[in-house]
Amino acid sequence: MNWDPLFLWYIFNAHKKKNDSPLKIGESGVELKLFNDFAHFLGVRAVDSKEQKIWYPLNETVVQRLNDPEYQNRRVRVGKYYFPHGSLNWRNCPKCGKLTSYLGSEWDIYSESLFPPQLVKNLSFSQPRSKEEFNDFKVDLVDSLQCQYCGKLTSISDSPMIMQSSFKLNHSSFIEEIQRDMRIAIEEAKHILLFGYSLPEDDVIYRSLLAARKKYSDQENIPYCSVATGRIADAPNKWLKGRELEEFLNKNPESSFAEVVKIAFDIFGKDNVRGYACGIPAVFMDKYGGHASKARIKELLYPKKIFSNNRVER
Repeated sequence: MNWDPLFLWYIFNAHKKKNDSPLKIGESGVELKLFNDFAHFLGVRAVDSKEQKIWYPLNETVVQRLNDPEYQNRRVRVGKYYFPHGSLNWRNCPKCGKLTSYLGSEWDIYSESLFPPQLVKNLSFSQPRSKEEFNDFKVDLVDSLQCQYCGKLTSISDSPMIMQSSFKLNHSSFIEEIQRDMRIAIEEAKHILLFGYSLPEDDVIYRSLLAARKKYSDQENIPYCSVATGRIADAPNKWLKGRELEEFLNKNPESSFAEVVKIAFDIFGKDNVRGYACGIPAVFMDKYGGHASKARIKELLYPKKIFSNNRVER
């Protein structure tokens, strides 16, 4: 959960850069804009505003309307981003019940205010925006954030989260909604990437989702799984598969990489799993290690075994 907001923030900044100077497509040069869909329509506290404003991400319904062929002056693409465990960056208002996401106060990839205020001043880098937040801050209620909808002050206890080992079924309705949407997406996925994730035994949610994907797949429709988890110093700088991957696992049986690959074997089958053991960020860096490689990112996300020329054909 700690890393999820960071990855989301990188995506937000990349989208903002592209949307400020959008790509033009088609003969008419229509501008293409990029957004996220969180599987629940939540508001994001406006990043670059000192006022209490809400910015709304898009969802599939909105995008379908915007991309209606009758309107040729706009095109939008949206990508799913799931928080099945909730997020520290969310606040669920106890008064109006609305959900708001907090992503700091500045458009900067290294923003120090990305995470919402914590319980202790020394751990908080964000500053109060409103008079009400400032009044709480003065009496050491430093974790107060004002609901963007109704103005009610919320605390860190209003952050909706569930621990990965939780079996309780009384989660917030929107978390259940997100999990259902995520289950459908995984059931239809052609490629599943375990990126820095170890699939721990107590993470019931993810394990059940992946197991369901296997259960409802016929032999010709089992997804391909890529494992990029852990780091082994003498690992070859390439994707391993088949016999080469099994031999490498035999040489490193106690590694976290081997543990995750073996779990992936059990879920997807040996023929549908590949692994990269040099770690992150090496998996998407160029051979000199200085810059991200576009070709390696494409191979990471869209392996040629599944996607011709590393592209999704629709």
